[in-house]
Amino acid sequence: MRTHFPTPDERSGPAARRLQRNLRRRRLGGVCAGIADFLGVEVKWVRLGALMSIFVSFSLTFWLYLALWVVLPGRPETPMPDVSWALRRELRTLDRMVRRVHRRLPAPLADQAQSAFDALKVLAGELEAGGEPGDKVRSAWAAGRERLPSLLRRMLAAPPGERLLTELAELETTLRKSARAALDRELAGARGTGHAESSAFTTWREHIAGRSDQLRQRVGPQTLAVLQRIEDKLAFLLPRVDAHEGPFDLTPFEVRRIAFTYLPDALDQYLRLPADLARDQPMTDGITAEAALTEQFIRLDHALENLAASVFERDAQGLLIHGRFLRERFAEQPFRLDTKARDSGRTPMEGGWPERADTPNMR
Repeated sequence: MRTHFPTPDERSGPAARRLQRNLRRRRLGGVCAGIADFLGVEVKWVRLGALMSIFVSFSLTFWLYLALWVVLPGRPETPMPDVSWALRRELRTLDRMVRRVHRRLPAPLADQAQSAFDALKVLAGELEAGGEPGDKVRSAWAAGRERLPSLLRRMLAAPPGERLLTELAELETTLRKSARAALDRELAGARGTGHAESSAFTTWREHIAGRSDQLRQRVGPQTLAVLQRIEDKLAFLLPRVDAHEGPFDLTPFEVRRIAFTYLPDALDQYLRLPADLARDQPMTDGITAEAALTEQFIRLDHALENLAASVFERDAQGLLIHGRFLRERFAEQPFRLDTKARDSGRTPMEGGWPERADTPNMR
């Protein structure tokens, strides 16, 4: 799994409504922008409230903002894919344009542009990762690479009209579908190689084994396909959240709640119904119980995809930080072997350690 983009459905769902700093629309630390996202209001009203509170108690406002800046995590950002220098330069130019859209245009429109750009980065990584990405991925990448820069320039030059908004929505949908298919393939690969070693995933499989066996005899292929996607994501998530649990990270709690509470509860409620009525008898809102179950599965699948993205991006960021540490730690520090120890045939454990060329022998 390489990266992730939040869909509009996810942004309005429970997984997206978490309190975290929004670094894209920040003026200082992104606290006010994050609160605005959480409350679903325009950021200008939150900033106005923060400004007015200064006149009531400057010290309280200052220390509260500072505490939130330290405690709240930043909203995950899709990292740049590992691509060639020329393509990375092109993507960074687009990234600067998207950041200007965040500063100048309303949040829903900026989030839609961000979603299209994140999907484009997924496709870029797929194309340069080797293998056969497929004709749909190639065509979606070509269309996004050509149209997205033009749309962003037009959005920044003048207030976007109805036609421009329609073009952006269509492009985002195309890119998102292609990128989602690529991510599903990678999650399926993670399940095929990783779940056998995960005791957490094995525990979950045992927890719902009886329910899932009954369900496979009673529902159609569409419902089972969504359940399989949920299983793929849990195979990726469960071993990782146990290994990276932190005091301010709610991801492990949310993953376990979906795996061991929400999903089993949905299965139990459906399996209590008579099989024939559950598949064919419409309920009060006009849909069958199986259709309602599929809809619940889709919501859980979207939430898990968002959580999987957060976990992956955190791991990727940790890898980048570790790489910077190694570069700083070992930059311009040539080593040479102690020639006397080497000539004497001593091993490192016997005193033949390598030493810095610009420091005296410390043996």
